Amino acid sequence: MTNLKRSFFGVAIYLALILVLGQFDYADRPIINFASYFYLAVMVAVPLTLFFPSVSRVSVYVPLLIWAGVYIILLQIINRDYTANKGELPVIVLEFMLLEVGVWFAHQLAMQISHAESIMDALALSAFPNRARDIDSENQRIKIELTRSRRYHRPLSVVVIQSESEDEKTTREMLKSVQHDLLTRFTSARMGQIIDDRVRQTDLVLRDHKGRFIVLCPETDFLSASLLAQRISQAIKERTGLGVLWGAAAFPDEALTFDDLLQKARERLVSSAPVSNETVSVVESHQLP
Repeated sequence: MTNLKRSFFGVAIYLALILVLGQFDYADRPIINFASYFYLAVMVAVPLTLFFPSVSRVSVYVPLLIWAGVYIILLQIINRDYTANKGELPVIVLEFMLLEVGVWFAHQLAMQISHAESIMDALALSAFPNRARDIDSENQRIKIELTRSRRYHRPLSVVVIQSESEDEKTTREMLKSVQHDLLTRFTSARMGQIIDDRVRQTDLVLRDHKGRFIVLCPETDFLSASLLAQRISQAIKERTGLGVLWGAAAFPDEALTFDDLLQKARERLVSSAPVSNETVSVVESHQLP
């Protein structure tokens, strides 16, 4: 957490420095007259670098080079005469350096935030271990299962599961941001553990970027997948009190690619319904090895 605090402090000092330098006057004239597009570049570069998760996964040199290129393009196409003194090479160099420093600080802060989130995820998983994998890391397994279903003309279904938005809204109103973030991660890990208990070893449990669970079910038609989703949603409701939204789609009747199956299942996200005795019996047979 010490590095995270330092990164926050660095970004705050950086923004304050730009504000002070831009507003500091001598004899009613600005000492350093920054161009207006420099302020615009800083206002866009820092938030984009900070709030896009993919940025923290690449080398810091990537956003530095990108925004260096953006600044050079702006310098060439925009006339500085309207907002800054003409031909001030030292000011141009200072603007360039400040922009690069801002991008560097934002990247460091994004990395520290990502690291803190990873620690919270690890704590949640240690409390409620489950085998849900990030959907991007399982592309090869997904392709293998879909290819096998195509080759041997076997059914395959995709189930998408998420908590109901009403519950999330209530939680947000009750808790502060950090508390909510921790609760969300522990709740998600608990949901993953419950899903683990209800699926077969051959089923693939995934998580997407929005925290939704995706269950890839080989040798499973649409009816069995829907019954499985109902059984899972009922178990989550009983053990956590959370309402659940779920949707399912089946290969090859409704789509021929995984992305299309996933999209169809997401479009069908509906509230869970009570599970009948017939549902329980069918789902139990689905869980047999």
